[in-house]
Amino acid sequence: MSGLGGLPRLELGSRPSPLEHRSALAFGLDVDVDLWVKRDDLYGPGVGGNKIRKLEYVVADALQRGCDTLVTTGAVQSNHARLTAVAGAVCGLDVHLVLDGDPVEKSGGNLVLDRLAGAELHFVRTQTWDELNAATQAVADELAAAGRRCCVIPVGASMPLGAVGYADAYLELLGQLDEVGVQAEYLVHACGSGGTQGGLLAGRALAAGDGARAAQTVPSDAQSRVALPRVVGVDVARSKGELAPVVAEIAAGCLGLVGGDGAPAADDPVLVDGTGPAYGVVTPEGVDAITVALRTCGILLDPVYSGKALGALPELVEGGVIRRGATVVFLHTGGSPALFASSYSDAIVALL
Repeated sequence: MSGLGGLPRLELGSRPSPLEHRSALAFGLDVDVDLWVKRDDLYGPGVGGNKIRKLEYVVADALQRGCDTLVTTGAVQSNHARLTAVAGAVCGLDVHLVLDGDPVEKSGGNLVLDRLAGAELHFVRTQTWDELNAATQAVADELAAAGRRCCVIPVGASMPLGAVGYADAYLELLGQLDEVGVQAEYLVHACGSGGTQGGLLAGRALAAGDGARAAQTVPSDAQSRVALPRVVGVDVARSKGELAPVVAEIAAGCLGLVGGDGAPAADDPVLVDGTGPAYGVVTPEGVDAITVALRTCGILLDPVYSGKALGALPELVEGGVIRRGATVVFLHTGGSPALFASSYSDAIVALL
């Protein structure tokens, strides 16, 4: 089927993902905002999550190009790797996952789903993104030499084509906000490799210009009625200085693909540090958010992305990044299988 900008898109999830009013969650976090949650954790197969929106475009393109194998990379408990494995299985493609870490005998969390989906796992040890990308390309080259037609997907599907999925999602959210009559000022989410943030910024630029009308995603009268929430990315993986140019490049490339006539605002992207000691290290603030979300709303967050992002909300308000009393949408990007990986669950229990 055709997606944003006429690009090919698979329909792997049911649209729109739910938008829920969660005042009890804000109260439990002791934060003075009117809180809504966009449930992309429920979007798509394989326990769902934000990477499915990206893969709808990336895998559609791979199929159109005649590829028979997907090759991608990530951490051992990568949500993107898990969802690539599932998307590939659903579409009849072989999947090879290059995972940065040591093989584990007792595979919990995402690794169970990787294997259930039939993915071939390659464990490597690297120190930099460049080394990990080189290891991934080496696997793809070996497969190509054996006659396979590979689509190599970067970590997180964070590339302009993948980001189109979140330009699309931003416009979807505007339609939902218009339907319920809510003027949201901020859209907060976890930002790792930059693709979701880049796509959301591109979607905001489209909505601010004429591109959304051309895409026929949001009616022009709705655009005039609904505020365009500012995108606030909680960086959980890189330093802000390293991530900001990556996000800007992805957003610009995304707009180029969909024929957008807008551009991200001069003060975008808004990136705040929520990493803690390091990427993937469980934090007390993240565990607090996970606990409050489950006990007030029955919502599962994860310790690497969504838990840290929601856990940063009180600090965002205290620090003036988000106005007190504002209407805030929290984009839940998924990741709950990590709760069931011993590498994270033991650390979570220790902080309860």
